[in-house]
Amino acid sequence: MIINTLRFDKNDSCEMGLRHPIYTLLDEVKKLKANEGIRVLVNDYDWLLVIKNTLLLIGDIKYEDHGDIDSFHELVIYRVTNP
Repeated sequence: MIINTLRFDKNDSCEMGLRHPIYTLLDEVKKLKANEGIRVLVNDYDWLLVIKNTLLLIGDIKYEDHGDIDSFHELVIYRVTNP
């Protein structure tokens, strides 16, 4: 069950000087319970690679890569066990 959607736009982030999306993503992932997920939309390839590689380091998190939707890349990240 998807409980939240995060949208990371490189243009907004650069203009507003926001922190790297991985920090926001990790905060949200920590809140997930078993079988809960978040939808992530990102339009920067470097951010996408960092997100995917970081998720590999978290043992009870899986993700599905849904590819490009409009100008954003979609991932669905979910927890498979309770923390």
